[in-house]
Amino acid sequence: MAKLTTGIVRLSYANIAQPRKNDDGKAKYSSQIIIDKTDKKTIKAFERAIEELKADPKAVAKVEGKAAYLKLNLRDGDTAEAVADQPETYAGKFFINANSDKQPIVFTRDKIKMDQFDIEEEIYSGVYAQVALSVFAYNFNGKKGVGFGLNGVRKVKDGDRLGGVHVSASDFGDDDLGDLDDDDLI
Repeated sequence: MAKLTTGIVRLSYANIAQPRKNDDGKAKYSSQIIIDKTDKKTIKAFERAIEELKADPKAVAKVEGKAAYLKLNLRDGDTAEAVADQPETYAGKFFINANSDKQPIVFTRDKIKMDQFDIEEEIYSGVYAQVALSVFAYNFNGKKGVGFGLNGVRKVKDGDRLGGVHVSASDFGDDDLGDLDDDDLI
């Protein structure tokens, strides 16, 4: 297993505060990690991690001695089939999926560990972060390759929320309430 920390990336499909059941019915913490194609330092970190795996006899044995399975499979955000529902978010980007059985440790920009309430409020799909990942070989149900474990997240800055609906207090106007006072409310 190798480890790496990304540069500034963006989280999507972020399930950091609460785990989400995957296709196997197992609850996992997870996020898609969106990497700008111009972030050569992060891409090099992924490439170095793959080279570490190829040099690890246990990792090679995991894929039945076929190091060809140990390759960097960054998904290309410029392909229509990869991101048909959000092409503007993924243009000029690579992305991977990472997950963990345990909740990742989450920090503020100032490297202060967040509590559960802050994680729920501050870590969402669209936030910019650095991510600590483990990179490992897998052989599961006949599929072999490289997987990514989600170890930690450091929030760097807010970003526009991705997917879903975001509602704020400004969405509600008082004009429709008329002359109601607190006694009129049930």
